[in-house]
Amino acid sequence: MVYSAQSHSQPSNWWPFYRAAWCFNLLDLPDSARIYAEEALSIQPASERCLSQLLKSISNQPDEVLGYSYLVSGGGACRYRLARAEIDLDVPVKSSLVWLENTYETGEDSAAADAGCWLCILDHRGAELEYIERSVELVPGSVFYRSLLIDKLIQQGYVERAVAEFDTLKQADSWGLLLWQTASSVLEATGDTSGAIDASRQAWRIRMTPSTSADLGWKLYFYGRELLRNGDMQAAIPYLRESSVLWSSESLWAAKSDSLLDLMNQFTSISDGYGEPL
Repeated sequence: MVYSAQSHSQPSNWWPFYRAAWCFNLLDLPDSARIYAEEALSIQPASERCLSQLLKSISNQPDEVLGYSYLVSGGGACRYRLARAEIDLDVPVKSSLVWLENTYETGEDSAAADAGCWLCILDHRGAELEYIERSVELVPGSVFYRSLLIDKLIQQGYVERAVAEFDTLKQADSWGLLLWQTASSVLEATGDTSGAIDASRQAWRIRMTPSTSADLGWKLYFYGRELLRNGDMQAAIPYLRESSVLWSSESLWAAKSDSLLDLMNQFTSISDGYGEPL
């Protein structure tokens, strides 16, 4: 990894350590991310970016997350991590969650919108749609807020509204990772599975990570399985083959795709008298 190498050659520069932590977190390698994030934070102790990567790397250890609460004074991802840890531990006084609620109610527009976004993600009081709708109203140009709103609309069955919001999003932003991911969700919700797969494939090409691989891999597997159940074996094969080699052969979607392909081979094996091999 380039940033890992740079961090060793530039030990007093926080940036390569931060970027290495960011990359390892994207790759779902939290132990490695933690090492670089801690080093970055030791060089740049006031950096919210460095702290955010550190808290992400230890997010499955809420006790440790709360140990860094003294470094957080504002909102953003760091405040979200603290609130998440408070909820996971069910501490009696959830100061970060209260901070988000108060900021949502009384903060200036950008701060209130930020707080609403995190309260939505936390699914606080079951009012996630209300929170993110207000965030979009306060900061209508935020691609992240509107994408999150679209996802919540789809989850709650408001597909037509989600499509309308996506039309607005397309006019405001170029086709980057988040837009392709949102497009995939909208297309899937409207029944265009093939289009959803194409959009997920575009997102995966922009950023090949475990999360984008999982999204594409499962879509490919489920679509291939559906085609197979409908009797269209030849059409199912390329989707299952693509899924079976995506990211890692040990990934669950890859293993399931391989299993279906093996089963199909048994029924088409010449040696077993069933016909041509796949």
